Amino acid sequence: MKKFKVFALMLCAVLMVSTLSGCFYDSEETRYTNEVKSQIRDSIGFPNITNYFEYSQLKEIYEMRDNPNLICYWYTKNEYTGKWIYQGTCVGYGIPYGAAITAPESSQEARGGGSYWNIVPLAEPNGLYTESVVTTATWILSSVDGEIKPVYVESEITVSQTKLDSRLCEDWSIPDNY
Repeated sequence: MKKFKVFALMLCAVLMVSTLSGCFYDSEETRYTNEVKSQIRDSIGFPNITNYFEYSQLKEIYEMRDNPNLICYWYTKNEYTGKWIYQGTCVGYGIPYGAAITAPESSQEARGGGSYWNIVPLAEPNGLYTESVVTTATWILSSVDGEIKPVYVESEITVSQTKLDSRLCEDWSIPDNY
């Protein structure tokens, strides 16, 4: 019985070492991919970005979106005709349903026999845990008669600072003062 225990411990040790060694070494495919990427970088190089125009555009868009007085027009798509249905005005561009205030996960250092990192889910301020959401739903702060109400929209929408051309919209949805 003692020989069996020693053999089982030795077998466990061998399996653990072989499993852990796979965690520390790159696979053949990974090494090959890294070599190819290195060759591409050496022969072609990185893009010579000097103006950072796209970065400045995105910065400008973020700053525009940060305006609490930004009034936009929102439309939903008529799935039968392909035309837009004018819904009215809204504050801002809307917020994707999957957006969250906190990161969905947090890296926590855990200690035991050694030190390692553990990924744990993080709750939103309301105490609920947000899963990765795959949806096109949007929250719109709709403005009707000066009153702002949140609207949950699952259909395809367009939000713009300028009104869409009336030819692209359903006639019945356009008010007289459009």
